[in-house]
Amino acid sequence: MYIVIYGTTLPALVAAGLLAQAGNQVRLPITVTELLSRKVTLKEPGLKDLLTKQFETGRLQPYDPSRPPIKADLHWLCLEADELQKAEQIVDHVANHSGGPLLFLNQSLFGIGSTAKLNERLTNQEQRCMVFVPDNLREGQALSSFSNPDQVILGSDSSWAINRISAMIRVLLGHTNCTRIMSTKEAEFSTLAANGMLAMRISYINELANLADSMGVDIEVVRDAMAGDSRIGQHFLSPGCGFGGQKFSENLLLFSDFLKERRRSSLLRTVIDINEHQKETLFRRLWRAYDGNLKGKKIAIWGAAYKPGSANIENAPSICTIDACLAQGVEVRVHDPLALDNVAAHYHNSDKLICCNTPEEAAAGSDAILLVTEWPEYGMRDFPAILSEMRRPLLLDGRNMFDPGQMSEYGFQYQGIGRGQVQEADSLS
Repeated sequence: MYIVIYGTTLPALVAAGLLAQAGNQVRLPITVTELLSRKVTLKEPGLKDLLTKQFETGRLQPYDPSRPPIKADLHWLCLEADELQKAEQIVDHVANHSGGPLLFLNQSLFGIGSTAKLNERLTNQEQRCMVFVPDNLREGQALSSFSNPDQVILGSDSSWAINRISAMIRVLLGHTNCTRIMSTKEAEFSTLAANGMLAMRISYINELANLADSMGVDIEVVRDAMAGDSRIGQHFLSPGCGFGGQKFSENLLLFSDFLKERRRSSLLRTVIDINEHQKETLFRRLWRAYDGNLKGKKIAIWGAAYKPGSANIENAPSICTIDACLAQGVEVRVHDPLALDNVAAHYHNSDKLICCNTPEEAAAGSDAILLVTEWPEYGMRDFPAILSEMRRPLLLDGRNMFDPGQMSEYGFQYQGIGRGQVQEADSLS
């Protein structure tokens, strides 16, 4: 197939690489040089090597964004959520210069009903249409989540389009656990509804964790009991210092506004507010530990990315924590396996923010360690040696990664999220 991809988002780059690898001729609006300068996206495991190889084979080639190709077997939209107008311009340009059958695949979530409106610009003919296929990528596992999705959702009322996209999926994926066919509105609704459910689960367990702290109850024990109930399960039921990620947050806000407009519902707005408050948890505990006297303190931040496996710091809890610390005159020493370039760029090389090559370097001479992102490499460190280099023994675990008893044996003053210890914490000032 000859496929033109619009956009340079992570879904666009993943689709381009894997579609080209499968033998398709793929066109992408970015050159190899431009691609290699994008430090954020290319830290996705395996993506840089995949794209570089496909450019070398010639199956993947760049095009000038101002002059996109007109003729293609498939036009693939992978734009940002705020680029609906750009999508309309692309669709109009291709439609006005193309006769006969025309197939678009849309992975850009602009809102419920947006794909149907884009489809109208193609004259709504059976063989000139747009299919909505939700982006199922998980950052840090983008290539594998594209190739092995839990399910594939096809949103279209055109049997002609569904048959062609289904045939491509069979060739590309071999098989899927489940393919669901529905209207474009139902597909968009399903995607936003799933994100809302995940956010509600996370915010609910965080609310319970905050209650557990005030009662001297360990939320991990409660969580295990809840997860053992087959009606509930364990997924997205881990307490922490808040969730982030640009796309996830944008989708929540989009659906929240939609619910408020159509149903006057504030449910998701409440969930979003709970999460924003939760992002402040570690700083509030740091503030209490030092009775608000933070000026001149040195704080180690372990993990800046919004989740392990990603270099993305968009809407990450770490940003809220770092901002609050810097505002109080704290020297912030940050370590993250992938996101340090983004942290440095975000803070414009602030003299109060130091990017460190190792967790130990960040912790040396610090008055506290704040674990924000649960990177696996933080779990197995020489903690007695780390403690011996710190000025104070405070460890604030924003992901309940560590065992409280073990950390206490090492000599740390440990606080997790909902571990029932905050009410007992002593001031270090």
